[in-house]
Amino acid sequence: MEIHNHDTIVMPPEGFFEDMLDRMDNLQTQIDELKKLYYNNSKTSRDVFLYGCELAGSQYQGLQNHVIPKLQENDPLVLIREPNNEADKHAIAVYTTTGLKLGYLPREHNLILSRLMDEGNLLTGKTKQFHWDGEKLYLVVKVFLHEN
Repeated sequence: MEIHNHDTIVMPPEGFFEDMLDRMDNLQTQIDELKKLYYNNSKTSRDVFLYGCELAGSQYQGLQNHVIPKLQENDPLVLIREPNNEADKHAIAVYTTTGLKLGYLPREHNLILSRLMDEGNLLTGKTKQFHWDGEKLYLVVKVFLHEN
């Protein structure tokens, strides 16, 4: 949305507000599911390992401008679905629990995982191996399906 001068107001494209509300609902659903995961003390809940992969796209996140936490094996990672990502409609972003975006699950392997998330399943991540060279983060991510 761009305003050219003080006399002209440009309206956003049709469906813009609906799309933003859908995005916010999707993020809220994921946040609610993460809260359930962290606060659920049920003996019947468990995490099922689905997939292991190397993080993609870390070099595009501007991580050199951030303090990269020293990640240890099995540190939790937050996986957030980005269905409106222009580069990949099946994108799944990988974040630290403090909210730092590290990169993405690889595009060539995210179709099934994104469909699981779109169906309301909670996927989480854990670190396996970690190395920061000052420009690129080399991180092996383990992906789990949380079952109640």
